[in-house]
Amino acid sequence: MGIAESRAEVIKGFEEFTNFETPQIAAMFQQYEDVCPTPALWERAFGELMGCFNTPEECAKAFNLLDTDGNGLIDGRELLGALTLISRGRLSDRMDLLFHIFDLNKEQEMAFDEVFLMLRMTMSGLRRLVGIASPPAKIVAAMTRQIYKNAQKHRDHRISPDDWFGWWSRDASCRNALKMFVWSPEDQRGLPPSEQFIMVDYAKVAADPDGFLHTNKLPSGGGAAKHSVDGARSSNLQVPGMPLSSRGASPVPSLGR
Repeated sequence: MGIAESRAEVIKGFEEFTNFETPQIAAMFQQYEDVCPTPALWERAFGELMGCFNTPEECAKAFNLLDTDGNGLIDGRELLGALTLISRGRLSDRMDLLFHIFDLNKEQEMAFDEVFLMLRMTMSGLRRLVGIASPPAKIVAAMTRQIYKNAQKHRDHRISPDDWFGWWSRDASCRNALKMFVWSPEDQRGLPPSEQFIMVDYAKVAADPDGFLHTNKLPSGGGAAKHSVDGARSSNLQVPGMPLSSRGASPVPSLGR
């Protein structure tokens, strides 16, 4: 995650997404879990899940902007993860929801590959929604290793929501990136102040075979499974029994049924 210099602005065509409150995204995710049998969304299911478009044309425009490879599919968790970060609510609530979205086994624990998937897919979704650059996979892997180092856990173990909070709330790179999505002072209430941030050089961590070096506290006043890792992009998702190039009837049943 890079350092934010200003608030994020959604790409033209996604304006309807800027009004979502965090509880609305949580309800949307529950609907996605209950109704959608695959990770992928087709245009009709996307429009019914979002429920914010006034016309089919607006829905089609937004879907086509997200469907960057033109295969007629977008990844539901990638979209919901990004919508969680741009939603209106406290950062702690948003980051808790993000953990919940990628907690694939619903056990309040997350394996190493799931954590990597959460970071990689959320950043990919943000790239589509607000146009920010996504870091390379080796940097995301370095962040994942740092989360485990911070929790004092081996990568074969699983992290908890408290471990997740312990990393993102104090990591200087993450907190500075999240500044892009701070809409009011209330969003950061209860979070550690900048003098408690920890600076990590993730380029050096990525180059380090152990991946757990180059960590320092900032000086006072300083201011960051079921899905395979290779499936982090919707272009790699395969709907069973249906080629990705098919644009016929959606394999996702109508959400209104």
